[in-house]
Amino acid sequence: MARLDWYIRANLRPRHFQLLVALDELRHVGRVADYLNITQPAVSKSLSELERGLEVRLFERDPKGLIPTAFGECLIRFSRSVLRELNTTRDELRHLKAGTTGSIRIGMLPVAAPALVPRSVILLKEEAPATTVVLVEGNSDSLLPMLQEGKLDIIVGTLPSAPRHTGLELQPLHPGEAIVAVCGTRNPLAGREKITVQDLAGYPLIISPPDAIFREHVDAIMDYFDMPLPAGAIESGSMTASNTFIRDANAISFYSQHLAQHYSRVSGISILPLKMPAAILTAPIGVVWPKHVEMSASTRLLIEKLAEVIDSVFDAEVEGQGL
Repeated sequence: MARLDWYIRANLRPRHFQLLVALDELRHVGRVADYLNITQPAVSKSLSELERGLEVRLFERDPKGLIPTAFGECLIRFSRSVLRELNTTRDELRHLKAGTTGSIRIGMLPVAAPALVPRSVILLKEEAPATTVVLVEGNSDSLLPMLQEGKLDIIVGTLPSAPRHTGLELQPLHPGEAIVAVCGTRNPLAGREKITVQDLAGYPLIISPPDAIFREHVDAIMDYFDMPLPAGAIESGSMTASNTFIRDANAISFYSQHLAQHYSRVSGISILPLKMPAAILTAPIGVVWPKHVEMSASTRLLIEKLAEVIDSVFDAEVEGQGL
């Protein structure tokens, strides 16, 4: 054990961390050599030196490539965290040299992109105008790997369920909101004072993909109404595409309440007066970041601003709707 401690402290270098992460991602010595701009023998030699020094096998070799062992996976996780911290330090040094105060890379799930994050960033910039902000919109499948790889500092939106948040810290900011049915303003259902679920039959349906966090809540709504998934339904993870289908194809969909209200003002969407079960709400909305990562001042400030504006975004926008 003493030798292992000595080897880790005295011999591991950033180049080893880069090598291990590249081997995990590419799983092939030749591709890793090209990626790192070194020779294949140099890759093999470095890996052998690591395995000899640590006295464990880090990768198994098989015809499909290199497969990390449990020891390898442990060291790869450590390598990613070290490289993430090095990248953060590099960025902070760059901003200090440029006279700016910091940066933050924000992943936005669809529920947070139209209003919550932009309004919070506006407040952040009023207090720290020199902060650099990078915004990336996507679904959980695209954003969570970016967060775990250190390409994002934080994700804002619907919080993931337990199986998805391993290795992550979660901070809820809002308990969740109601779900409503929507259609385009030119749809024959738009403007009616009362509708039932039977009125929706025959219209195309736009629905979140099965792996989307929001989908399980929509499925609960459809189960409540005993509403089968119609043949030919379109699964869309893009709000922009969904809005277009709803407007131009007389389609219907289910949106969270504040998003429906937002798009009813800006994108030709109409909220349908379908009485929904009050007990079915979206998952809580909040922020996610990697465990064991020191949060930057910019990230802490953003969370403060998110907490300041979230009630006005999710509650005030739908006040008086009676939905």
